[in-house]
Amino acid sequence: MIVELIKHDYAAIWIKLFIVCGAWAAVLLAMVIDLGFGIKKAKQLGEQRSSEGYRRSIHKFVYYFAMLFFALMFDALNPLSFYLPFPLAVMPVITLLCALALIFTEWKSVREKAEDKLRRRTDATFRDILEVLEKKEDGFVKILEFMKTEKEKQDEKNNLPAN
Repeated sequence: MIVELIKHDYAAIWIKLFIVCGAWAAVLLAMVIDLGFGIKKAKQLGEQRSSEGYRRSIHKFVYYFAMLFFALMFDALNPLSFYLPFPLAVMPVITLLCALALIFTEWKSVREKAEDKLRRRTDATFRDILEVLEKKEDGFVKILEFMKTEKEKQDEKNNLPAN
């Protein structure tokens, strides 16, 4: 966009901004669809819809649009448009690639079955439980070793001949 400003090509800037707005709107639409399906999946699983889930959606919204804003900054500073012919020079390539990646991510999220998400969450919880048990086991072993060494020290004290 900087090159277009230098060339005073305002029509190209408007086209580029129109394409960027379309990409941002497509990402927003994908996020709203994913939110709708997420609420539907939560109802299917009997989960309570709490503010935490909605807060995660807001964090995702902020993260996605920050990413799109940085992509727009890269497109604005892209000097390649100076050398490319008209149709390619107007395309905000980085923003479009970023938007496509985010839309694909949301599409995959919608396509996942509620049972798959529940199973993945259950598997993660099971791994966490195993990790805690392993840590406890290590702790128990250390305690037993400490008690054993203390008992040996005590036995050595008691078995020493008196002077």
